[in-house]
Amino acid sequence: MRPPPKNRGTMSASRLTFSIVTLSFALTTCAARAAVPCPAAPVRVAFYETGYLSFGDRGVDRELVAELARRSGCRVEALTPPRARAYAMLQAGQVDIVTAALVNHQRDSYAFFVPYMQQRFAIVLRRDTAAGVKTSDAFAARPALRFGAVRGVNYGGERDQWLARMERERRLEQGASPTTAFRMLGSGRFDAMFAIPLQYEKELADLGMQNRVEIVDWFPDETTPLRTLAFSRKNFSAEQLQAWEGVLKSMQKDGFVKRVLEKYLTPKEVAKAVIK
Repeated sequence: MRPPPKNRGTMSASRLTFSIVTLSFALTTCAARAAVPCPAAPVRVAFYETGYLSFGDRGVDRELVAELARRSGCRVEALTPPRARAYAMLQAGQVDIVTAALVNHQRDSYAFFVPYMQQRFAIVLRRDTAAGVKTSDAFAARPALRFGAVRGVNYGGERDQWLARMERERRLEQGASPTTAFRMLGSGRFDAMFAIPLQYEKELADLGMQNRVEIVDWFPDETTPLRTLAFSRKNFSAEQLQAWEGVLKSMQKDGFVKRVLEKYLTPKEVAKAVIK
């Protein structure tokens, strides 16, 4: 007698779970596409070319924006203006989104901020000239030491106050871009600068400087700054922003943002960077 046929309608628990997850993701993606009103022209995104945030067509922000475009169904045009110019363009409505933006209430009049990760600024110190300088007071007490920054960048909180002090004391050097600033640090133009891990890990490696610097935190009590997408108020209404924010939150909720960060950061830094 032939054995009874197998029940082909029965699905294993693992396959069923996988199918439910896949279906849920597909439905979320379809809902996002339906919710986001795409403009006729591509969405113009100004990337911050620095470290692992954006380098060429790779980096955390490049991958996040590519996924944002995929889930929304909107086309994207990538731009890489200098940082100060990017914000001027955002204010004028000449770009739609600026990546890796810090929340800055002076920009509230022309930008909406939607956070997607967080990272603390560290102090990158030259070992040969500033070794052992663990605090801002110790640095300030050595007049021969100079500090560096990227022109047009706001670092927020006590850091901006510190830079203003260095400028008053004529001890501030500025680079046109983060990469230029790191090269200036390497050549001895200044002795320390602010940077986040997603910047200094790559920039120092590219210049072979990992063993020539120390990483310290002068302002440990400050809240970790959020990194956001800044949307131009000239080009997005509050209702449109809500739709885009929903897509970005779906990327956080399903772990996409964390998976991207894991490509570029250590597990310890990923845990710090993910918004809880």
